[in-house]
Amino acid sequence: ILGNAHAQAHACTLRPAALRGVGLHMCMLAAADKLALGGTFSARWRPDLGVAAADAALSAADADLPKHCSFAVVGAGWSGAYAAWRLAVDTSSVNASSVCVFEANGRVGGRIFSVHGLPSFADLAVDVGGYRFQTRQRLPADLVWSALKLPTQCYDWECAAKCEGTTCYVVKDAFGNNAGYATAIETMLGQVEAAGGPGRQVHLAARLTSIEAAPAAGRAASRLIFAGGRSVTASKVLLNLPSNAIEYLSRDSTLLGSSSAAVRRLLGAVTTIPMVKVYAWYDDAWWSTKLGLMEGAFTAATDGAPLEGRYHDGPQRCVVGRDTAGDPVYSGKKIAYGNCSGALEVYYGIARPYYAKLMPSPLQPLTVATRGTSSLAAAQLIGDVHAALMARHAKALASAGVAPGAVSPPQTVVLANWISAGRYTPGIGRLLGGDLDRALLRKPLPEYDLFLANQDFGYETGWAAGSLAMAEKVLQAELGLPAPRWLDAEWYEKRVVAEP
Repeated sequence: ILGNAHAQAHACTLRPAALRGVGLHMCMLAAADKLALGGTFSARWRPDLGVAAADAALSAADADLPKHCSFAVVGAGWSGAYAAWRLAVDTSSVNASSVCVFEANGRVGGRIFSVHGLPSFADLAVDVGGYRFQTRQRLPADLVWSALKLPTQCYDWECAAKCEGTTCYVVKDAFGNNAGYATAIETMLGQVEAAGGPGRQVHLAARLTSIEAAPAAGRAASRLIFAGGRSVTASKVLLNLPSNAIEYLSRDSTLLGSSSAAVRRLLGAVTTIPMVKVYAWYDDAWWSTKLGLMEGAFTAATDGAPLEGRYHDGPQRCVVGRDTAGDPVYSGKKIAYGNCSGALEVYYGIARPYYAKLMPSPLQPLTVATRGTSSLAAAQLIGDVHAALMARHAKALASAGVAPGAVSPPQTVVLANWISAGRYTPGIGRLLGGDLDRALLRKPLPEYDLFLANQDFGYETGWAAGSLAMAEKVLQAELGLPAPRWLDAEWYEKRVVAEP
Protein backbone atom coordinates (compact mmCIF):
# COMPACT_ATOMS: atom_id res chain seq x y z
CA ILE A 1 0.00 0.00 0.00
CA LEU A 2 0.99 3.63 -0.45
CA GLY A 3 4.43 4.44 0.87
CA ASN A 4 5.53 0.93 1.87
CA ALA A 5 7.28 0.00 -1.37
CA HIS A 6 8.99 3.37 -1.47
CA ALA A 7 10.14 3.03 2.13
CA GLN A 8 11.65 -0.39 1.40
CA ALA A 9 13.20 0.57 -1.92
CA HIS A 10 14.75 3.74 -0.58
CA ALA A 11 15.85 2.66 2.88
CA CYS A 12 19.17 4.05 4.07
CA THR A 13 21.38 3.54 7.06
CA LEU A 14 20.70 5.78 10.07
CA ARG A 15 23.64 7.67 11.48
CA PRO A 16 23.79 10.03 14.47
CA ALA A 17 23.40 13.45 12.88
CA ALA A 18 20.69 15.28 14.83
CA LEU A 19 17.94 17.09 12.97
CA ARG A 20 18.11 20.58 14.45
CA GLY A 21 15.08 21.53 16.51
CA VAL A 22 13.35 18.17 16.07
CA GLY A 23 15.87 15.65 17.37
CA LEU A 24 15.94 12.94 14.70
CA HIS A 25 18.85 10.87 13.43
CA MET A 26 19.50 11.14 9.76
CA CYS A 27 20.95 9.37 6.74
CA MET A 28 21.61 10.48 3.20
CA LEU A 29 18.84 10.56 0.62
CA ALA A 30 19.89 8.74 -2.55
CA ALA A 31 19.53 10.47 -5.90
CA ALA A 32 17.29 7.62 -7.03
CA ASP A 33 14.62 8.94 -4.66
CA LYS A 34 13.82 11.52 -7.32
CA LEU A 35 11.83 8.74 -9.00
CA ALA A 36 9.80 7.92 -5.90
CA LEU A 37 7.51 10.92 -6.37
CA GLY A 38 5.32 11.32 -3.29
CA GLY A 39 6.42 8.15 -1.53
CA THR A 40 9.66 9.62 -0.26
CA PHE A 41 7.64 12.31 1.57
CA SER A 42 5.27 9.92 3.38
CA ALA A 43 5.64 10.22 7.15
CA ARG A 44 6.57 6.83 8.63
CA TRP A 45 6.68 5.93 12.28
CA ARG A 46 10.30 5.41 13.36
CA PRO A 47 10.12 3.48 16.65
CA ASP A 48 13.86 3.73 17.23
CA LEU A 49 13.60 7.51 17.05
CA GLY A 50 10.16 7.93 18.61
CA VAL A 51 8.91 10.16 15.77
CA ALA A 52 7.19 9.95 12.40
CA ALA A 53 9.45 11.25 9.65
CA ALA A 54 9.70 11.04 5.88
CA ASP A 55 12.48 9.21 4.08
CA ALA A 56 13.33 12.56 2.50
CA ALA A 57 14.10 13.99 5.95
CA LEU A 58 16.95 11.60 6.55
CA SER A 59 20.17 13.63 6.75
CA ALA A 60 18.26 16.76 5.70
CA ALA A 61 19.73 18.74 8.60
CA ASP A 62 23.22 18.25 7.16
CA ALA A 63 22.31 18.74 3.50
CA ASP A 64 23.49 21.76 1.58
CA LEU A 65 20.84 24.30 0.69
CA PRO A 66 20.78 26.02 -2.72
CA LYS A 67 22.37 29.44 -2.95
CA HIS A 68 19.43 31.00 -4.82
CA CYS A 69 15.85 30.16 -5.76
CA SER A 70 13.67 31.95 -8.27
CA PHE A 71 10.66 31.03 -6.17
CA ALA A 72 10.98 29.81 -2.59
CA VAL A 73 8.25 28.38 -0.40
CA VAL A 74 8.66 28.20 3.36
CA GLY A 75 6.28 25.64 4.85
CA ALA A 76 5.33 22.40 3.05
CA GLY A 77 1.66 22.38 4.00
CA TRP A 78 -1.26 22.68 1.60
CA SER A 79 -0.60 26.28 0.51
CA GLY A 80 3.13 25.84 0.09
CA ALA A 81 3.05 22.56 -1.80
CA TYR A 82 0.21 23.80 -3.99
CA ALA A 83 1.92 27.06 -4.95
CA ALA A 84 5.16 25.27 -5.82
CA TRP A 85 3.28 22.66 -7.86
CA ARG A 86 1.18 25.23 -9.74
CA LEU A 87 4.26 27.20 -10.74
CA ALA A 88 6.67 24.34 -11.48
CA VAL A 89 4.38 21.58 -12.78
CA ASP A 90 0.83 22.69 -13.52
CA THR A 91 1.78 25.79 -15.53
CA SER A 92 5.58 25.41 -15.89
CA SER A 93 5.72 29.18 -15.47
CA VAL A 94 8.83 28.85 -13.31
CA ASN A 95 11.62 26.40 -14.09
CA ALA A 96 11.16 23.58 -11.57
CA SER A 97 14.88 23.40 -10.90
CA SER A 98 14.75 26.91 -9.42
CA VAL A 99 11.69 26.28 -7.22
CA CYS A 100 12.58 25.49 -3.60
CA VAL A 101 10.40 24.29 -0.73
CA PHE A 102 11.66 24.52 2.85
CA GLU A 103 10.01 22.78 5.80
CA ALA A 104 10.97 22.94 9.48
CA ASN A 105 9.67 19.47 10.34
CA GLY A 106 10.91 16.07 9.30
CA ARG A 107 7.76 15.54 7.28
CA VAL A 108 5.44 17.54 5.02
CA GLY A 109 1.82 18.54 5.50
CA GLY A 110 1.76 20.70 8.63
CA ARG A 111 -1.48 19.88 10.46
CA ILE A 112 -2.22 17.40 7.66
CA PHE A 113 -0.36 14.51 9.27
CA SER A 114 -0.79 11.09 7.62
CA VAL A 115 1.20 8.45 9.50
CA HIS A 116 2.34 5.16 7.94
CA GLY A 117 4.07 2.17 9.49
CA LEU A 118 2.40 2.33 12.91
CA PRO A 119 2.55 -0.75 15.15
CA SER A 120 -0.36 -3.13 14.38
CA PHE A 121 -1.61 -0.94 11.52
CA ALA A 122 0.35 -2.95 8.91
CA ASP A 123 0.06 -1.05 5.62
CA LEU A 124 -2.83 1.18 6.69
CA ALA A 125 -2.34 4.92 7.19
CA VAL A 126 -4.05 7.04 9.80
CA ASP A 127 -4.62 10.78 9.73
CA VAL A 128 -3.95 12.32 13.13
CA GLY A 129 -4.76 15.80 11.80
CA GLY A 130 -6.90 17.14 8.94
CA TYR A 131 -8.19 14.39 6.70
CA ARG A 132 -11.19 15.12 4.43
CA PHE A 133 -12.79 17.54 1.96
CA GLN A 134 -16.35 18.35 0.93
CA THR A 135 -17.75 18.40 -2.62
CA ARG A 136 -18.54 22.12 -2.36
CA GLN A 137 -14.86 22.82 -1.67
CA ARG A 138 -13.98 22.87 -5.33
CA LEU A 139 -10.29 23.64 -5.01
CA PRO A 140 -9.26 20.54 -3.02
CA ALA A 141 -11.96 18.44 -4.71
CA ASP A 142 -11.00 19.28 -8.30
CA LEU A 143 -7.31 19.16 -7.43
CA VAL A 144 -7.61 15.63 -6.02
CA TRP A 145 -10.03 14.31 -8.63
CA SER A 146 -9.11 16.07 -11.87
CA ALA A 147 -5.53 17.26 -11.54
CA LEU A 148 -3.84 14.62 -9.38
CA LYS A 149 -6.38 11.88 -10.21
CA LEU A 150 -6.21 10.27 -6.79
CA PRO A 151 -8.80 7.63 -5.83
CA THR A 152 -11.25 8.67 -3.11
CA GLN A 153 -13.89 7.15 -0.88
CA CYS A 154 -16.85 8.61 0.98
CA TYR A 155 -15.89 9.48 4.53
CA ASP A 156 -19.25 8.36 5.91
CA TRP A 157 -20.39 4.75 5.90
CA GLU A 158 -22.13 4.06 2.56
CA CYS A 159 -21.98 7.77 1.65
CA ALA A 160 -24.55 8.71 4.28
CA ALA A 161 -23.90 12.45 3.70
CA LYS A 162 -23.64 13.12 7.42
CA CYS A 163 -20.39 15.05 7.24
CA GLU A 164 -21.61 18.40 8.54
CA GLY A 165 -24.74 18.00 6.44
CA THR A 166 -23.05 16.95 3.23
CA THR A 167 -20.71 14.31 1.78
CA CYS A 168 -17.03 14.33 2.64
CA TYR A 169 -14.31 12.37 0.87
CA VAL A 170 -10.95 10.90 1.82
CA VAL A 171 -8.12 9.70 -0.39
CA LYS A 172 -8.49 5.92 -0.43
CA ASP A 173 -6.19 2.93 -0.35
CA ALA A 174 -6.63 -0.63 -1.62
CA PHE A 175 -8.82 -1.44 1.41
CA GLY A 176 -11.21 1.43 0.72
CA ASN A 177 -9.81 3.30 3.71
CA ASN A 178 -8.17 6.67 4.06
CA ALA A 179 -4.70 6.49 2.47
CA GLY A 180 -3.86 9.82 4.09
CA TYR A 181 -4.92 13.34 3.18
CA ALA A 182 -1.22 14.18 2.95
CA THR A 183 -1.09 11.95 -0.14
CA ALA A 184 -2.12 14.92 -2.27
CA ILE A 185 0.61 17.11 -0.75
CA GLU A 186 3.20 14.35 -1.08
CA THR A 187 2.19 13.77 -4.71
CA MET A 188 2.49 17.45 -5.63
CA LEU A 189 5.91 17.73 -4.02
CA GLY A 190 7.01 14.49 -5.67
CA GLN A 191 6.06 15.93 -9.06
CA VAL A 192 7.98 19.12 -8.29
CA GLU A 193 11.04 17.01 -7.45
CA ALA A 194 10.68 14.94 -10.61
CA ALA A 195 10.30 18.06 -12.77
CA GLY A 196 13.36 19.67 -11.16
CA GLY A 197 15.81 17.10 -12.49
CA PRO A 198 19.08 16.40 -10.62
CA GLY A 199 19.33 17.96 -7.21
CA ARG A 200 16.73 18.58 -4.58
CA GLN A 201 13.77 20.95 -4.56
CA VAL A 202 12.20 20.04 -1.21
CA HIS A 203 14.32 20.59 1.90
CA LEU A 204 13.10 19.20 5.21
CA ALA A 205 14.48 20.06 8.65
CA ALA A 206 15.07 23.63 7.46
CA ARG A 207 13.83 25.96 10.21
CA LEU A 208 13.50 29.58 9.14
CA THR A 209 14.82 32.03 11.73
CA SER A 210 14.95 35.34 9.87
CA ILE A 211 14.17 37.13 6.60
CA GLU A 212 16.38 39.91 5.32
CA ALA A 213 16.54 42.10 2.25
CA ALA A 214 18.85 40.81 -0.50
CA PRO A 215 19.43 43.72 -2.86
CA ALA A 216 22.31 41.94 -4.59
CA ALA A 217 19.84 39.26 -5.73
CA GLY A 218 17.23 41.77 -6.89
CA ARG A 219 15.42 44.89 -5.75
CA ALA A 220 12.50 42.92 -4.30
CA ALA A 221 14.47 39.78 -3.33
CA SER A 222 14.85 38.28 0.13
CA ARG A 223 17.47 36.35 2.04
CA LEU A 224 16.09 33.43 4.04
CA ILE A 225 18.19 32.52 7.07
CA PHE A 226 17.75 29.07 8.59
CA ALA A 227 18.83 27.48 11.86
CA GLY A 228 22.55 26.83 11.90
CA GLY A 229 23.28 29.94 9.87
CA ARG A 230 22.49 28.51 6.45
CA SER A 231 20.99 31.07 4.08
CA VAL A 232 19.33 31.21 0.66
CA THR A 233 18.42 34.18 -1.52
CA ALA A 234 15.11 34.12 -3.38
CA SER A 235 13.61 36.37 -6.02
CA LYS A 236 10.12 35.61 -4.74
CA VAL A 237 9.00 33.99 -1.47
CA LEU A 238 5.71 32.47 -0.30
CA LEU A 239 5.41 31.96 3.45
CA ASN A 240 3.10 29.08 4.28
CA LEU A 241 3.60 29.71 7.99
CA PRO A 242 1.14 29.87 10.88
CA SER A 243 1.05 32.91 13.12
CA ASN A 244 3.16 31.16 15.79
CA ALA A 245 6.03 30.43 13.41
CA ILE A 246 6.06 34.05 12.25
CA GLU A 247 6.11 35.21 15.87
CA TYR A 248 9.27 33.16 16.47
CA LEU A 249 11.18 34.85 13.65
CA SER A 250 13.95 37.25 14.61
CA ARG A 251 12.67 40.71 15.51
CA ASP A 252 15.09 42.02 12.87
CA SER A 253 13.27 40.16 10.09
CA THR A 254 12.00 42.46 7.36
CA LEU A 255 8.54 40.90 7.72
CA LEU A 256 8.34 42.12 11.31
CA GLY A 257 10.64 45.13 11.35
CA SER A 258 9.63 46.78 8.06
CA SER A 259 5.92 46.02 7.86
CA SER A 260 3.21 48.51 8.73
CA ALA A 261 1.54 48.64 12.12
CA ALA A 262 -1.62 47.23 10.52
CA VAL A 263 0.25 44.20 9.15
CA ARG A 264 2.02 43.54 12.43
CA ARG A 265 -1.31 43.68 14.27
CA LEU A 266 -2.93 41.23 11.84
CA LEU A 267 -0.02 38.80 11.97
CA GLY A 268 -0.77 38.38 15.67
CA ALA A 269 -4.56 38.59 15.35
CA VAL A 270 -5.05 34.84 15.23
CA THR A 271 -6.89 32.82 17.83
CA THR A 272 -5.90 29.16 18.00
CA ILE A 273 -8.16 26.29 19.04
CA PRO A 274 -6.14 23.47 20.66
CA MET A 275 -7.25 20.05 19.40
CA VAL A 276 -6.50 16.42 20.10
CA LYS A 277 -7.18 13.30 18.03
CA VAL A 278 -6.94 9.72 19.32
CA TYR A 279 -7.23 6.30 17.63
CA ALA A 280 -7.13 2.82 19.17
CA TRP A 281 -6.21 -0.25 17.10
CA TYR A 282 -8.01 -3.50 17.95
CA ASP A 283 -7.19 -6.86 16.40
CA ASP A 284 -10.94 -7.45 16.58
CA ALA A 285 -12.82 -4.30 15.54
CA TRP A 286 -15.57 -5.14 18.03
CA TRP A 287 -17.73 -2.05 17.37
CA SER A 288 -18.33 -3.33 13.82
CA THR A 289 -17.77 -7.10 14.17
CA LYS A 290 -19.84 -7.54 17.37
CA LEU A 291 -22.19 -4.54 17.37
CA GLY A 292 -22.48 -3.60 13.70
CA LEU A 293 -21.80 0.06 14.51
CA MET A 294 -20.61 1.52 11.22
CA GLU A 295 -21.79 5.14 11.44
CA GLY A 296 -22.38 7.76 14.10
CA ALA A 297 -20.71 9.48 17.03
CA PHE A 298 -20.30 8.66 20.71
CA THR A 299 -19.17 10.56 23.79
CA ALA A 300 -18.42 9.85 27.42
CA ALA A 301 -17.00 11.93 30.25
CA THR A 302 -14.90 9.71 32.48
CA ASP A 303 -12.37 10.04 35.28
CA GLY A 304 -9.83 8.55 32.88
CA ALA A 305 -9.71 8.90 29.10
CA PRO A 306 -12.54 11.11 27.74
CA LEU A 307 -14.38 9.89 24.64
CA GLU A 308 -15.63 11.89 21.66
CA GLY A 309 -15.31 9.66 18.64
CA ARG A 310 -16.96 8.31 15.49
CA TYR A 311 -17.59 4.70 14.51
CA HIS A 312 -17.08 5.39 10.79
CA ASP A 313 -13.70 7.04 11.29
CA GLY A 314 -10.65 4.79 11.29
CA PRO A 315 -9.07 2.29 8.88
CA GLN A 316 -10.04 -1.39 8.90
CA ARG A 317 -8.93 -4.64 7.26
CA CYS A 318 -11.72 -7.15 6.68
CA VAL A 319 -10.80 -10.71 5.70
CA VAL A 320 -13.18 -12.38 3.24
CA GLY A 321 -11.20 -15.51 2.38
CA ARG A 322 -7.80 -17.05 1.70
CA ASP A 323 -5.83 -17.32 -1.50
CA THR A 324 -4.17 -20.49 -2.77
CA ALA A 325 -1.11 -19.77 -0.64
CA GLY A 326 -3.26 -19.44 2.46
CA ASP A 327 -2.77 -15.69 2.77
CA PRO A 328 -5.77 -13.55 3.68
CA VAL A 329 -7.89 -11.88 1.00
CA TYR A 330 -9.28 -8.51 2.04
CA SER A 331 -12.62 -7.05 1.05
CA GLY A 332 -11.62 -3.57 -0.11
CA LYS A 333 -14.30 -2.08 2.15
CA LYS A 334 -15.55 -2.21 5.72
CA ILE A 335 -18.04 -4.98 6.50
CA ALA A 336 -20.61 -4.92 9.28
CA TYR A 337 -20.28 -8.06 11.46
CA GLY A 338 -17.28 -9.10 9.35
CA ASN A 339 -13.90 -10.55 10.21
CA CYS A 340 -12.19 -7.19 10.67
CA SER A 341 -9.38 -5.59 12.58
CA GLY A 342 -9.00 -1.85 12.69
CA ALA A 343 -8.72 1.50 14.40
CA LEU A 344 -11.52 3.38 16.11
CA GLU A 345 -11.52 7.14 16.46
CA VAL A 346 -11.69 7.46 20.23
CA TYR A 347 -11.53 11.24 20.51
CA TYR A 348 -11.43 14.22 18.17
CA GLY A 349 -12.20 17.57 19.69
CA ILE A 350 -10.99 20.36 21.93
CA ALA A 351 -7.81 19.46 23.79
CA ARG A 352 -8.26 17.76 27.17
CA PRO A 353 -5.72 17.73 30.03
CA TYR A 354 -5.76 13.92 30.18
CA TYR A 355 -4.36 13.66 26.63
CA ALA A 356 -2.33 16.89 26.67
CA LYS A 357 -0.06 15.58 29.43
CA LEU A 358 1.07 12.79 27.09
CA MET A 359 2.58 15.12 24.49
CA PRO A 360 6.32 14.31 24.23
CA SER A 361 7.36 17.89 23.43
CA PRO A 362 5.91 21.13 22.01
CA LEU A 363 7.64 20.28 18.73
CA GLN A 364 6.21 16.76 18.52
CA PRO A 365 2.40 16.39 18.42
CA LEU A 366 2.42 12.60 17.91
CA THR A 367 2.34 10.03 20.73
CA VAL A 368 2.29 6.28 20.05
CA ALA A 369 1.57 3.78 22.85
CA THR A 370 2.07 0.09 22.13
CA ARG A 371 0.77 -2.75 24.27
CA GLY A 372 3.44 -4.87 25.91
CA THR A 373 6.10 -2.16 26.09
CA SER A 374 7.86 -1.33 29.32
CA SER A 375 6.42 2.19 29.41
CA LEU A 376 4.07 2.69 32.36
CA ALA A 377 2.53 5.74 30.66
CA ALA A 378 1.75 3.68 27.53
CA ALA A 379 0.18 0.90 29.58
CA GLN A 380 -1.89 3.44 31.52
CA LEU A 381 -3.13 5.12 28.34
CA ILE A 382 -4.09 1.84 26.68
CA GLY A 383 -5.80 0.62 29.84
CA ASP A 384 -7.72 3.87 30.37
CA VAL A 385 -8.90 4.10 26.75
CA HIS A 386 -10.06 0.49 26.76
CA ALA A 387 -11.83 0.83 30.12
CA ALA A 388 -13.65 3.95 28.94
CA LEU A 389 -14.78 2.28 25.71
CA MET A 390 -15.96 -0.85 27.49
CA ALA A 391 -17.91 1.17 30.06
CA ARG A 392 -19.51 3.28 27.34
CA HIS A 393 -20.58 0.22 25.34
CA ALA A 394 -21.29 -2.23 28.18
CA LYS A 395 -25.05 -2.37 27.55
CA ALA A 396 -24.66 -2.80 23.78
CA LEU A 397 -22.08 -5.55 24.26
CA ALA A 398 -24.27 -7.32 26.80
CA SER A 399 -27.22 -7.19 24.38
CA ALA A 400 -24.99 -8.82 21.78
CA GLY A 401 -24.01 -11.53 24.26
CA VAL A 402 -20.46 -10.25 24.66
CA ALA A 403 -18.91 -9.70 28.06
CA PRO A 404 -16.72 -6.57 28.12
CA GLY A 405 -14.01 -8.64 29.79
CA ALA A 406 -13.89 -10.88 26.73
CA VAL A 407 -12.79 -7.99 24.51
CA SER A 408 -9.01 -7.75 24.36
CA PRO A 409 -7.47 -4.30 24.89
CA PRO A 410 -6.13 -2.36 21.90
CA GLN A 411 -2.68 -3.17 20.61
CA THR A 412 -1.84 0.45 19.90
CA VAL A 413 -3.19 3.86 20.84
CA VAL A 414 -2.14 6.82 18.67
CA LEU A 415 -2.81 10.41 19.60
CA ALA A 416 -1.85 13.86 18.37
CA ASN A 417 -1.97 17.03 20.45
CA TRP A 418 -2.34 20.18 18.39
CA ILE A 419 -1.63 22.81 21.01
CA SER A 420 -2.14 26.58 20.83
CA ALA A 421 1.56 27.20 21.49
CA GLY A 422 2.82 24.79 18.81
CA ARG A 423 5.63 26.57 16.99
CA TYR A 424 5.24 25.04 13.54
CA THR A 425 2.07 22.94 13.75
CA PRO A 426 -0.36 24.54 16.21
CA GLY A 427 -4.09 23.88 16.52
CA ILE A 428 -6.77 25.36 14.28
CA GLY A 429 -6.08 29.05 13.73
CA ARG A 430 -8.64 31.72 12.86
CA LEU A 431 -7.84 35.26 11.76
CA LEU A 432 -9.76 37.89 13.70
CA GLY A 433 -10.37 39.90 10.56
CA GLY A 434 -12.04 39.93 7.16
CA ASP A 435 -11.20 39.57 3.48
CA LEU A 436 -9.74 43.08 3.22
CA ASP A 437 -7.33 42.11 6.00
CA ARG A 438 -6.37 38.98 4.08
CA ALA A 439 -5.70 41.14 1.02
CA LEU A 440 -3.27 43.20 3.08
CA LEU A 441 -1.57 40.12 4.53
CA ARG A 442 -1.06 38.21 1.30
CA LYS A 443 1.60 40.77 0.26
CA PRO A 444 2.59 42.25 3.61
CA LEU A 445 5.54 44.31 2.31
CA PRO A 446 4.77 46.22 -0.91
CA GLU A 447 8.47 46.72 -1.72
CA TYR A 448 9.32 42.99 -1.54
CA ASP A 449 8.10 39.98 -3.52
CA LEU A 450 7.12 38.30 -0.27
CA PHE A 451 3.71 36.63 0.02
CA LEU A 452 1.72 34.91 2.74
CA ALA A 453 -0.82 32.07 2.55
CA ASN A 454 -1.75 29.81 5.45
CA GLN A 455 -4.81 28.30 7.08
CA ASP A 456 -4.37 30.67 10.04
CA PHE A 457 -5.16 33.57 7.71
CA GLY A 458 -7.24 31.69 5.12
CA TYR A 459 -10.82 31.99 3.93
CA GLU A 460 -12.28 28.96 5.74
CA THR A 461 -11.30 28.16 9.31
CA GLY A 462 -10.30 24.58 10.02
CA TRP A 463 -10.35 23.39 6.39
CA ALA A 464 -7.55 23.06 3.86
CA ALA A 465 -9.86 24.70 1.32
CA GLY A 466 -9.34 28.08 3.00
CA SER A 467 -5.57 27.81 2.82
CA LEU A 468 -5.63 26.66 -0.80
CA ALA A 469 -7.93 29.52 -1.82
CA MET A 470 -5.54 32.04 -0.27
CA ALA A 471 -2.61 30.49 -2.16
CA GLU A 472 -4.55 30.62 -5.43
CA LYS A 473 -5.44 34.27 -4.77
CA VAL A 474 -1.72 35.05 -4.40
CA LEU A 475 -1.01 33.26 -7.68
CA GLN A 476 -3.85 35.09 -9.47
CA ALA A 477 -3.59 38.61 -8.05
CA GLU A 478 0.13 38.93 -7.31
CA LEU A 479 1.82 36.64 -9.83
CA GLY A 480 -0.64 36.80 -12.73
CA LEU A 481 -1.16 33.06 -13.13
CA PRO A 482 -4.17 32.02 -15.24
CA ALA A 483 -7.01 29.99 -13.79
CA PRO A 484 -6.29 26.26 -13.39
CA ARG A 485 -7.70 24.37 -16.37
CA TRP A 486 -8.94 21.60 -14.11
CA LEU A 487 -10.80 23.87 -11.64
CA ASP A 488 -14.50 24.70 -11.86
CA ALA A 489 -14.57 28.05 -13.69
CA GLU A 490 -17.57 29.50 -11.89
CA TRP A 491 -16.10 28.68 -8.49
CA TYR A 492 -12.80 30.28 -9.50
CA GLU A 493 -14.48 33.52 -10.56
CA LYS A 494 -16.54 33.75 -7.37
CA ARG A 495 -14.08 32.48 -4.79
CA VAL A 496 -10.75 33.69 -6.19
CA VAL A 497 -11.07 36.51 -8.72
CA ALA A 498 -13.92 38.28 -6.90
CA GLU A 499 -12.11 38.29 -3.56
CA PRO A 500 -10.47 41.65 -2.75
